[in-house]
Amino acid sequence: MKDMVYAYEYNGGDLCYPGTNVLRNKLDIHDLEELLRVEKEMSMARYFDLSTQGVTGDFSMGHLCAIHRYLFQDVYEWAGELRREDISKGTFRFCPVMYMEKTFGDIHRWLEANHFLVGIEDREVMASKLAYVLGEINVIHPFREGNGRSQRMYMEQLCKNNGNFEINFAKASNDEMLEASMYAAVCEYDKMTALIARCLQ
Repeated sequence: MKDMVYAYEYNGGDLCYPGTNVLRNKLDIHDLEELLRVEKEMSMARYFDLSTQGVTGDFSMGHLCAIHRYLFQDVYEWAGELRREDISKGTFRFCPVMYMEKTFGDIHRWLEANHFLVGIEDREVMASKLAYVLGEINVIHPFREGNGRSQRMYMEQLCKNNGNFEINFAKASNDEMLEASMYAAVCEYDKMTALIARCLQ
C-alpha cells in the first residue's frame, strides 16, 4: 500500500514550487514523477530502519509527528510539521486545520482508556480497535504529504505495544485500503476491520 499520487486540493500554503503541484524539497527536484520515486526510496529506507526499533513514543500527536519527521527528514524541510492548510482529495475534505489537534486528542484519550491496546489477544477485537484508530487518523490527515506511511508505522508500533500481534500491510492492496478508508471516514469500520484482521500476524 502506498500513498495516493494524485495531487491534493488545498486552500493557501506555499509548500509547492510556483505554478506546480510539486512540493518544495531538499533535493530541489521539480519533476513530480522523479520526486515521488526519490521520496519513496528515501522514506522506505527510513521506514525499514524504524521498524527495527521499539515503540518510540506515547501515541500522542507529537509521536506521530516524530514518526513523520524521521521518515521524511531527507526530503522535506517541513517533515514532522502539521499542515497549515485545509486539504481535500476528490470530493472528500479532510479534517480542517483548526480541529486537528483536538480531534487527535480525542483519539489519544480513547487509546489511553483502552490501555493503548496492551495485552489484547483476540484477533477480531484487536482488528476492530486498530480499524477505528486508523480510520480516524486518516480523516485527520495531519501532514501535507506522507500520511499513509506515517499512519502505518504508528499502527505497527501500536501492535508492538500490544505484545501479541504484528501487522503487515503488504497483505492489503491499494484499492482495498482506499475503499476501507472511505467507509471508515463515515464511521463504517467493517471493511477496515476485515482488512486489518487479514494483515495481523
